[in-house]
Amino acid sequence: MKFLALILAAAALSGAETGNEVAQTFCKPGGFAVVRFSGGTEARGKADSAFNVGLDAGNYQGNAFDTALRSAAASWSAVSGSTWRYTVSGYTSASNSSGDGLMTVQRGGLAFPQGVLATTMISALVSSGQIVDSDIYFNPASNFGTSGGTAEIDFESVAVHEMGHGLGLDHNDGCSSTRTVMQSTISAGTLNRGLSAPEQDGVRYLYPGTGGGTEVTASPSAMVFGGTAGGAALASQSIVISGAPGTAWAAAVSSSGWLSVSPASGMSPGTASVRVAITGLSAGFYSGRVTIQASGASHEVAVALSLSQPAVTALEVSPASLRFTALAGVQGQGPQTLSLSGTPGASWTAAPTTPWLAVTPTRGILPATLIVSVATVGLAAQTYTGQVTVLAGTTTRQAAVSLVVTSQPRLEIEPAQVSLTAPEGATIPACATFRVAAGNAAVDWTATAAAGASWLTVLPASGRAPATASVCATAAGVAPGAYSAGVQIASAGALNSPFTVTVNFTIASIVAVSEGGVINAASLEANRPLAAGELVTLFGRSLAPQTALAGGFPLPTELAGTRVLLGGVPARLLYVAPGQINLVTPSTLAGLAGTTTTLAVFNGKLAAPAVRVAVARQAPGVFTMLGNGAGAGAITHADGSLVTRSTPVTAGETVLVYLTGMGGLTPAVPDGAPAPADPLAAAANPVRLLVDGREAEVLFAGAAPGFAGLQVVVATLPPWLGRRFPEMAVEVGGTPSNRFSAGGPSLYDVTPFKARANSDAVVVLRGMNLAPSSVLDVSGVTIPATVSQQDWQEVWATIPARVLGAGGTLTLRVVDPQAPLEPPSNPVTLLVER
Repeated sequence: MKFLALILAAAALSGAETGNEVAQTFCKPGGFAVVRFSGGTEARGKADSAFNVGLDAGNYQGNAFDTALRSAAASWSAVSGSTWRYTVSGYTSASNSSGDGLMTVQRGGLAFPQGVLATTMISALVSSGQIVDSDIYFNPASNFGTSGGTAEIDFESVAVHEMGHGLGLDHNDGCSSTRTVMQSTISAGTLNRGLSAPEQDGVRYLYPGTGGGTEVTASPSAMVFGGTAGGAALASQSIVISGAPGTAWAAAVSSSGWLSVSPASGMSPGTASVRVAITGLSAGFYSGRVTIQASGASHEVAVALSLSQPAVTALEVSPASLRFTALAGVQGQGPQTLSLSGTPGASWTAAPTTPWLAVTPTRGILPATLIVSVATVGLAAQTYTGQVTVLAGTTTRQAAVSLVVTSQPRLEIEPAQVSLTAPEGATIPACATFRVAAGNAAVDWTATAAAGASWLTVLPASGRAPATASVCATAAGVAPGAYSAGVQIASAGALNSPFTVTVNFTIASIVAVSEGGVINAASLEANRPLAAGELVTLFGRSLAPQTALAGGFPLPTELAGTRVLLGGVPARLLYVAPGQINLVTPSTLAGLAGTTTTLAVFNGKLAAPAVRVAVARQAPGVFTMLGNGAGAGAITHADGSLVTRSTPVTAGETVLVYLTGMGGLTPAVPDGAPAPADPLAAAANPVRLLVDGREAEVLFAGAAPGFAGLQVVVATLPPWLGRRFPEMAVEVGGTPSNRFSAGGPSLYDVTPFKARANSDAVVVLRGMNLAPSSVLDVSGVTIPATVSQQDWQEVWATIPARVLGAGGTLTLRVVDPQAPLEPPSNPVTLLVER
């Protein structure tokens, strides 16, 4: 479920800026104002018309402030003709209780701007604006008092004001001719504790009715338990049951096994304790519910339990194995290293398992490097094996160690395999070195490249170990592709002569972005300006060495050796392949709006010629069902189901339209990170949804939670819908998106895509949302057609020679003659050859 959030910097010192003075256009006839969220959504009253209030136990328990807060709550609960009730249910030590359905009143807990005395944080449902949570924070730096002194700020006056915000009232500056509790400022020495007529009318407006009766309410509406599988038992939580004194209630839990409530019954007002038993439960997420029944009605409290895996000290040893060689009677090769990584700061110990093996140091904290050495003097010629064992916490890792002692020298070539890369046509060789050794023996050696590998050379071709040589590969005159050949290293008397060094050589096609190959990933429109945070697709040649997908968040700036820079800043990558890259543009583009910048693609060490692209504040593009930027848009009903021909939109319903390119967001989302669900990141630019050319009511426009680069418009369709499949467009900051339809007919392609002039042509068009009675419109000429009725539809038609004409291009559309007011499909093009 998605929520709106609003922070009201509510009561302030007289003359200080608050940023929340209400415009007179929002004043209600009674002289009050109701809270409005971003996008203009007006708050609706809390569903159960009540808040259970918990007071800061460390600051507001058993003192004059405690009394003032209870008096403030009673003022709002005593309004005649309203069902609203504040109930002070006890004290709390919670430092942040946002989202728990209770009102927590605490001292501190937020950053307060200069002059602000207190702040109320309100959360509401996106779909309706209905309040679900409010919490109050008092500025600890303010000079509050309860005695009414001229040098102090009256605490109860500010408390009454903040509780007015909590139930849904905004500042009413300019709405009333006299000063009231909900004015945005207060001066030292001023007492303003009593509710005036505008405040009382406001409570009755949000919570009409007489109140009383035998209705029982249960708060909170949801509770969350969190712990560790196999860990300590979790503390219980309480359900506060409110209502007419003496009303009987009963409590029960869903049959989850791990959830319990006690007592099972009682009289209001009262509390019920909810407990979870985690013994025997594995890590994961569990859900259940507690049902409170009273006066013929049921109140459900959703219960969620999240158990994490027990913390384990992470430990990795790299490499997994080491190999040493030596001649019998001679000390072997020098030491080698092991790298230890894992939980930073964790303690570790290390020990070898054989006497010829040594490791230093033997203890420390992660990360660390171990030096491993061997003592070979006195060892007979054979192969020895051992291990280095490392222990951190309860985690153990081993690195295998082998020692080969020979009576004859052995060639030791490192590395035994070399990989080289060069662009096609390159005349400068690509080179890499390798080392030739034979333990401590000085032996002569020769190097020979494989016959037929004209692209391969080795320098020098001979020498005495130990020595270093180079292999080089030249791309000039060789076609792009992957090649492999060997270089043989031979030494008379060496036990393993000849030794082959494998050389892999890749000649890459020239990296290039296609002309018009920078497009909006949703609308597929090319040569449009780019905006910050936009999903963009690149088409080109040799853009990446292979296909690769991002593995999660944050999105990487490099995939399979491929990088993309926009204005010198790395873009976040979703997908790379030789012919295509999908990316999210960096947030730094926001500062380049109205100018141009460079786009550069790097495939490893190879770079494509830079492309010049325009930058704008916004560049909206709406996703479509066929992924071609036309036809039916990616639109869902409020329940998440797709809008299609069989499930069209209806007047007044709420729909979600998915797009990209909105530009700036508030709050900003870091590059490569998924958009948050709380708080929602709203569009910084104004957003409109046009339905058949007229404006719909936008409830929210901004980032889609859990995604990067994807945005959503949540809107209520107007009551005047005249068509089942209206045409739509999104405007962001005055810039229009591609046009699309809500469930209308959509075409993907035509086969064949060309026909011969002066002869009949049988064509098959593919698409979706096509009516059975559809016909084919060929540049204004109607042709009978046959339409299949599976999800992915086909349209068969024979275009007569007289319609094909003598050559050129024809535009094909699918229309439904039985619904002449509905829009036709998007067009596809047929090429006619002479």
